[in-house]
Amino acid sequence: MERERQVSCPQCGAPAPFRGTAVSLVCEHCGSTVVRTGVDLRLLGKISAVVDDGSPLLLGGKGSFAGRGFEIVGRLQLRYARGAWSEWYLQFSDGVGWLADFQGNYAVTTPVADGPELPGFYNMAIGTWHEVQGGEHMVVDKRAARYQGAEGVLPFVAEPGLTFFSLDLAGPDDQFVSLDYGVDPYRTRPDVYLGRAVELAELGLDRLRRFEGWRD
Repeated sequence: MERERQVSCPQCGAPAPFRGTAVSLVCEHCGSTVVRTGVDLRLLGKISAVVDDGSPLLLGGKGSFAGRGFEIVGRLQLRYARGAWSEWYLQFSDGVGWLADFQGNYAVTTPVADGPELPGFYNMAIGTWHEVQGGEHMVVDKRAARYQGAEGVLPFVAEPGLTFFSLDLAGPDDQFVSLDYGVDPYRTRPDVYLGRAVELAELGLDRLRRFEGWRD
């Protein structure tokens, strides 16, 4: 894994271990959000705490996907009309990715360079088909989700009150595509993440929360 940059939280002085291209970090000691711009740090202030949703995942957990090891280094929690879910930020030895966590369902995706031009968020409808990464994919979920809380490090600044726009698409061979419009639903080149649904056990995570009644 990439070495952490040894800096301190401007609020409380505790270590603030930024990693790789991470832009923001929630201090685990005082709960302040620290934003990195170049070599400078600034405080965004305290943000909403992550709500305990019973997820077994933990920051710092290490596992592997498609033969590549990763560490869970951050978490973004969002809420939309159908409920709340978490996006766990993954640091691979050679890049980054996301582990979606929604009511016991999981999917791992990694970014695709130079994604295609596509309609804006409001012009995409569930059930429609679109060509992404050389294959036809169908829109299966559409979300305008409000930021709820965060922990660890993230590759962008997540401020309270922001709304994030995204689509999930299903494709051939169990492919899973996420189109991330960020906070701008009118973008025509959303960030593209490609992956697939996974069972938690296949990730081989070395750290998981245990609940009463769980069996090894």
